Amino acid sequence: MRLKCCEHSPCLFTGVLVPGEPPIYVGIYVGNIIYFSANDAVERKFESLLSSIGQVDFMGQVTLFLGTEFSWVFHPDGNLTVSLAQHSFIETLSDSLQIQSTHHSTFTTPYQAGISIDTIPTDNLSSVNHDELRLKYQSLIGSLNWLSTTTGPDISTAVSLLAQHQSHSLSGHLDAALHVVRYVANTKSLGIYFSSL
Repeated sequence: MRLKCCEHSPCLFTGVLVPGEPPIYVGIYVGNIIYFSANDAVERKFESLLSSIGQVDFMGQVTLFLGTEFSWVFHPDGNLTVSLAQHSFIETLSDSLQIQSTHHSTFTTPYQAGISIDTIPTDNLSSVNHDELRLKYQSLIGSLNWLSTTTGPDISTAVSLLAQHQSHSLSGHLDAALHVVRYVANTKSLGIYFSSL
């Protein structure tokens, strides 16, 4: 199809399939494919070309892709809005840490007030307990980083600060990371919103 890999993402491809028509954008991750063009005929051409290569199940308009939930609204005037969120991912993460959502956010920020991440006091943990804490912390930061880079830009600063302490994490760092989880558990309706209006 002569699609070219985008400069900033090895999983995103683009190209012109129908001369004179808008390009198509194709995201690929393992066996999952998502695609878009401003012209329906271009999308149909892509589907035809892809079907000629092998068996493909076209599942219609995307509602879930790599854990991201898409909610589409087609307005009578022809405009479109879409919301991207990760309710299931947040619920799974919260449940794994036994953090319950109150459904009423008392958190105005994901950053825990009054705690400076760079000056958290040293723990008196044994090396074994410290290793366990570090592994738990690294796993949690990985989950929060995934959330911040997909649909949670509101937590990106806090996660970036916390991620700097993965090699020498302390109990205070874990507490601050758990505060971020409490924040997202109570603000999971937030996400990214796009509109053509």
